[in-house]
Amino acid sequence: MVMMSMLGGIRRACLSVAALAVILVPARAEVVIGIAGPMGGSFADVGRDIKAGVEIAVATANARGGIGGEKIRTVAVDDKCEAETAAAVANQLIGKGVRAVIGHACTAAALPAARVYADAGVLFLSPAATNPRFTDEKVGDGVFRLTIRSDRQGRAIADYLKARFDGKRVAFVHDGSVYGQGLVEQAAKLFADQGGAVAMTERFTPGEKSQNNLIGKIQDAAVSAVVMGALQADAAVIAGEMRARGLDAALIGNESLALSEFKALAGDAAEGTVFFLPFVDKSLPQAVGLLLSLEERQLMPTDTVFTAHAATEAAIAALNAGGDLAAQAEFLRGSGANTVLGKVTFDAKGDWSGGTYESYVWRGDTFALLPQD
Repeated sequence: MVMMSMLGGIRRACLSVAALAVILVPARAEVVIGIAGPMGGSFADVGRDIKAGVEIAVATANARGGIGGEKIRTVAVDDKCEAETAAAVANQLIGKGVRAVIGHACTAAALPAARVYADAGVLFLSPAATNPRFTDEKVGDGVFRLTIRSDRQGRAIADYLKARFDGKRVAFVHDGSVYGQGLVEQAAKLFADQGGAVAMTERFTPGEKSQNNLIGKIQDAAVSAVVMGALQADAAVIAGEMRARGLDAALIGNESLALSEFKALAGDAAEGTVFFLPFVDKSLPQAVGLLLSLEERQLMPTDTVFTAHAATEAAIAALNAGGDLAAQAEFLRGSGANTVLGKVTFDAKGDWSGGTYESYVWRGDTFALLPQD
């Protein structure tokens, strides 16, 4: 009995020491980086690619010691490409103690989220929001864009039309949205300024199962090309009905046509469709690790994966540089960061200083960079 009592006392003492050790050992610190984007619905491809790019960059950084010796942890949220939802999930990320956020592809979601991050003093880099308003409105000093402004896309489309459709009639159609209408009207004006023949500029009602009336107007205009400012579903309807009528005018559109949903909906009518994306050089030596990781995950090396990865690298470099949000912003505008896209710096507005738009074309089940004449 005495022996059992002694053993019991030893066990209690050991337990007390163990408990004290748990109290005395500090919790391991970590840096939280938020991932935000459309994780479901029509733009799920974009959300998936943002998440993959961030996670791969974070895994690489953690293998190298994280940020100041602290491991990085990611938290992902779904903003549904909606303003109200984006503001709500941005506040959720702030509540989880994020130091930086990468994401918010749609400008409608990115702008309200940017205001939340700015108020909280959190670094925010979008790898996909292209609307000029995102940086023109100067929401906060720590708001950056690592993709190319859409107003550069209009110039790229106009230059493409001038090179390939000079002296030919071109139709411009849009869905009436701020983005679609703005892009198409800018491209039409720039094309006309270069002496191009703008046969028509027409608005259509989005979400319709048929665009028969619009196709009739395009047919009557006898055009050689149609420029579309439309989301993928509407663009697929237009493409399908044009080809069904035997119209062979070239189809030219914005980056929504790069989404797999457009190809799935348009089917064979997508063949030869040209669209414009920010050019991302995936051939740099520093991109090899990312390409291998994407192959392991069986994911395509899309531009969004690359810009999300580079945005994460830029955020990690800024956080490693230390200081408050103002110091981090100054670092990105000055020294910049080494990324899979090379050295990345930003201008006074927060726009990526590099990058251009290039033309891509659907061939079979995939798309590729359009060869230059």
